[in-house]
Amino acid sequence: MRTALDAMGFADWIVPGRRRRNIALSLDRVADAARSTPQTDALDTRRAELWNILCDASRNTLRLLLIGGDDRIDWALRRQLWRINDARLVVLFWWMLLYQLALFNNRSIEGYDPADDMDALYDIARAFVVSEFSRMDIASEPPGAWAENWRQQFTLESAMALYNHTYILLGIRGDLTRRIEHVSRFTTATEREFDRMKRAIGR
Repeated sequence: MRTALDAMGFADWIVPGRRRRNIALSLDRVADAARSTPQTDALDTRRAELWNILCDASRNTLRLLLIGGDDRIDWALRRQLWRINDARLVVLFWWMLLYQLALFNNRSIEGYDPADDMDALYDIARAFVVSEFSRMDIASEPPGAWAENWRQQFTLESAMALYNHTYILLGIRGDLTRRIEHVSRFTTATEREFDRMKRAIGR
Protein backbone atom coordinates (compact mmCIF):
# COMPACT_ATOMS: atom_id res chain seq x y z
CA MET A 1 0.00 0.00 0.00
CA ARG A 2 1.10 3.54 -0.65
CA THR A 3 1.98 5.69 2.30
CA ALA A 4 -0.48 8.23 3.64
CA LEU A 5 1.72 11.10 2.46
CA ASP A 6 1.80 9.67 -1.06
CA ALA A 7 -1.99 9.47 -1.13
CA MET A 8 -2.86 12.87 0.30
CA GLY A 9 0.10 15.09 -0.45
CA PHE A 10 2.19 17.24 1.82
CA ALA A 11 -0.34 20.10 1.95
CA ASP A 12 -3.06 17.80 3.29
CA TRP A 13 -0.65 16.45 5.89
CA ILE A 14 0.10 19.86 7.39
CA VAL A 15 -3.42 21.40 7.13
CA PRO A 16 -5.81 19.50 9.42
CA GLY A 17 -9.00 21.10 8.09
CA ARG A 18 -8.11 20.29 4.51
CA ARG A 19 -7.14 16.78 5.49
CA ARG A 20 -10.50 16.20 7.21
CA ARG A 21 -12.39 17.48 4.17
CA ASN A 22 -10.45 15.19 1.85
CA ILE A 23 -11.01 12.21 4.11
CA ALA A 24 -14.74 13.01 4.22
CA LEU A 25 -14.92 13.24 0.43
CA SER A 26 -12.97 10.00 0.03
CA LEU A 27 -15.25 8.28 2.53
CA ASP A 28 -18.33 9.40 0.58
CA ARG A 29 -16.82 7.99 -2.61
CA VAL A 30 -16.04 4.66 -0.96
CA ALA A 31 -19.55 4.42 0.50
CA ASP A 32 -21.09 5.21 -2.88
CA ALA A 33 -18.95 2.51 -4.47
CA ALA A 34 -20.14 0.02 -1.86
CA ARG A 35 -23.79 0.97 -2.42
CA SER A 36 -23.44 0.42 -6.17
CA THR A 37 -22.01 -3.08 -5.78
CA PRO A 38 -25.37 -4.92 -5.44
CA GLN A 39 -26.49 -3.65 -8.83
CA THR A 40 -23.66 -5.53 -10.48
CA ASP A 41 -24.22 -8.67 -8.42
CA ALA A 42 -28.01 -8.81 -8.81
CA LEU A 43 -29.03 -8.88 -5.16
CA ASP A 44 -32.78 -8.99 -4.82
CA THR A 45 -34.59 -5.78 -3.91
CA ARG A 46 -35.14 -6.73 -0.27
CA ARG A 47 -31.47 -7.48 0.41
CA ALA A 48 -30.30 -4.52 -1.66
CA GLU A 49 -32.38 -2.24 0.58
CA LEU A 50 -30.74 -3.66 3.69
CA TRP A 51 -27.31 -3.47 2.06
CA ASN A 52 -27.76 0.25 1.40
CA ILE A 53 -28.80 0.81 5.01
CA LEU A 54 -25.70 -1.03 6.27
CA CYS A 55 -23.48 0.99 3.90
CA ASP A 56 -24.94 4.24 5.22
CA ALA A 57 -24.46 3.08 8.82
CA SER A 58 -20.85 2.16 8.06
CA ARG A 59 -20.18 5.55 6.49
CA ASN A 60 -21.78 7.44 9.37
CA THR A 61 -19.94 5.48 12.04
CA LEU A 62 -16.58 5.74 10.31
CA ARG A 63 -17.13 9.46 9.77
CA LEU A 64 -17.66 9.90 13.51
CA LEU A 65 -14.46 7.98 14.26
CA LEU A 66 -12.34 9.93 11.79
CA ILE A 67 -13.94 13.37 11.63
CA GLY A 68 -15.84 13.66 14.92
CA GLY A 69 -19.27 14.69 16.11
CA ASP A 70 -20.05 12.21 18.87
CA ASP A 71 -17.76 11.83 21.88
CA ARG A 72 -19.13 8.34 22.54
CA ILE A 73 -17.65 7.20 19.23
CA ASP A 74 -14.06 8.30 19.68
CA TRP A 75 -11.00 6.06 19.24
CA ALA A 76 -8.47 8.91 19.25
CA LEU A 77 -8.07 8.62 15.48
CA ARG A 78 -8.79 12.23 14.59
CA ARG A 79 -5.16 13.26 15.02
CA GLN A 80 -3.99 10.24 13.04
CA LEU A 81 -5.58 11.05 9.69
CA TRP A 82 -2.18 11.49 8.08
CA ARG A 83 -1.85 7.70 8.41
CA ILE A 84 -4.88 7.05 6.20
CA ASN A 85 -4.54 6.62 2.44
CA ASP A 86 -7.17 5.47 -0.04
CA ALA A 87 -6.41 1.78 0.38
CA ARG A 88 -6.52 1.91 4.17
CA LEU A 89 -9.80 3.82 4.06
CA VAL A 90 -11.29 1.06 1.92
CA VAL A 91 -10.09 -1.56 4.41
CA LEU A 92 -11.58 0.40 7.31
CA PHE A 93 -14.89 0.66 5.47
CA TRP A 94 -14.81 -3.07 4.71
CA TRP A 95 -14.25 -3.89 8.36
CA MET A 96 -17.00 -1.46 9.38
CA LEU A 97 -19.36 -3.27 7.02
CA LEU A 98 -18.48 -6.51 8.77
CA TYR A 99 -19.14 -4.86 12.12
CA GLN A 100 -22.58 -3.80 10.89
CA LEU A 101 -23.16 -7.39 9.81
CA ALA A 102 -22.13 -8.52 13.29
CA LEU A 103 -24.74 -6.14 14.73
CA PHE A 104 -27.32 -7.54 12.32
CA ASN A 105 -26.39 -11.09 13.28
CA ASN A 106 -26.71 -10.33 16.99
CA ARG A 107 -29.73 -8.02 16.96
CA SER A 108 -31.59 -8.91 13.75
CA ILE A 109 -34.06 -6.72 11.85
CA GLU A 110 -37.74 -7.40 11.29
CA GLY A 111 -38.31 -8.91 7.85
CA TYR A 112 -34.79 -10.34 7.65
CA ASP A 113 -33.20 -13.49 9.00
CA PRO A 114 -29.43 -13.52 9.62
CA ALA A 115 -29.42 -17.28 8.97
CA ASP A 116 -30.73 -16.63 5.45
CA ASP A 117 -29.22 -13.25 4.63
CA MET A 118 -25.72 -13.17 6.16
CA ASP A 119 -24.00 -15.16 3.41
CA ALA A 120 -25.35 -12.96 0.60
CA LEU A 121 -24.50 -9.75 2.46
CA TYR A 122 -21.00 -10.96 3.28
CA ASP A 123 -20.42 -11.98 -0.34
CA ILE A 124 -21.37 -8.52 -1.57
CA ALA A 125 -19.13 -6.88 1.05
CA ARG A 126 -16.24 -9.05 -0.08
CA ALA A 127 -16.99 -8.26 -3.73
CA PHE A 128 -16.87 -4.56 -2.89
CA VAL A 129 -13.44 -4.64 -1.23
CA VAL A 130 -11.95 -6.89 -3.93
CA SER A 131 -13.30 -4.55 -6.61
CA GLU A 132 -11.83 -1.50 -4.88
CA PHE A 133 -8.40 -3.13 -4.53
CA SER A 134 -8.52 -4.02 -8.22
CA ARG A 135 -9.55 -0.45 -9.14
CA MET A 136 -6.55 0.90 -7.20
CA ASP A 137 -4.32 -1.66 -8.89
CA ILE A 138 -3.20 -3.18 -5.59
CA ALA A 139 -1.63 -6.57 -6.19
CA SER A 140 -2.23 -8.00 -2.72
CA GLU A 141 -5.49 -9.54 -1.60
CA PRO A 142 -7.63 -7.45 0.77
CA PRO A 143 -7.41 -8.52 4.41
CA GLY A 144 -10.01 -10.89 5.76
CA ALA A 145 -12.21 -10.47 8.78
CA TRP A 146 -10.59 -10.08 12.17
CA ALA A 147 -11.27 -13.73 13.11
CA GLU A 148 -12.49 -16.88 11.39
CA ASN A 149 -15.36 -17.10 13.87
CA TRP A 150 -16.38 -13.43 13.56
CA ARG A 151 -19.99 -14.40 12.82
CA GLN A 152 -20.27 -16.16 16.17
CA GLN A 153 -18.86 -13.27 18.18
CA PHE A 154 -20.90 -11.00 20.42
CA THR A 155 -20.95 -7.34 19.43
CA LEU A 156 -18.44 -6.34 22.11
CA GLU A 157 -15.98 -8.96 20.85
CA SER A 158 -16.40 -7.69 17.30
CA ALA A 159 -15.89 -4.09 18.38
CA MET A 160 -12.72 -4.98 20.28
CA ALA A 161 -11.33 -6.88 17.31
CA LEU A 162 -12.20 -4.01 14.97
CA TYR A 163 -10.47 -1.56 17.29
CA ASN A 164 -7.34 -3.73 17.54
CA HIS A 165 -7.13 -4.29 13.79
CA THR A 166 -7.63 -0.58 13.10
CA TYR A 167 -4.71 0.31 15.36
CA ILE A 168 -2.53 -2.36 13.75
CA LEU A 169 -3.46 -1.21 10.23
CA LEU A 170 -2.59 2.40 11.05
CA GLY A 171 0.52 1.55 13.06
CA ILE A 172 -0.74 3.14 16.27
CA ARG A 173 0.29 1.99 19.73
CA GLY A 174 -2.73 1.96 22.01
CA ASP A 175 -3.24 2.21 25.74
CA LEU A 176 -5.05 -0.76 27.30
CA THR A 177 -7.13 1.33 29.72
CA ARG A 178 -8.26 3.73 27.01
CA ARG A 179 -8.95 0.84 24.63
CA ILE A 180 -11.43 -0.73 27.04
CA GLU A 181 -13.19 2.60 27.54
CA HIS A 182 -13.23 3.41 23.83
CA VAL A 183 -14.62 0.01 22.84
CA SER A 184 -17.22 -0.08 25.59
CA ARG A 185 -18.65 3.33 24.70
CA PHE A 186 -18.49 2.58 20.98
CA THR A 187 -20.36 -0.71 21.42
CA THR A 188 -23.14 0.89 23.45
CA ALA A 189 -23.53 3.78 21.02
CA THR A 190 -23.58 1.64 17.89
CA GLU A 191 -25.99 -0.88 19.39
CA ARG A 192 -28.36 1.97 20.27
CA GLU A 193 -28.07 3.43 16.79
CA PHE A 194 -28.70 0.02 15.24
CA ASP A 195 -31.82 -0.43 17.36
CA ARG A 196 -33.01 3.07 16.35
CA MET A 197 -32.49 2.08 12.72
CA LYS A 198 -34.48 -1.13 13.28
CA ARG A 199 -37.42 0.82 14.62
CA ALA A 200 -37.29 3.20 11.64
CA ILE A 201 -37.31 0.29 9.18
CA GLY A 202 -40.30 -1.27 10.93
CA ARG A 203 -42.51 1.81 10.56
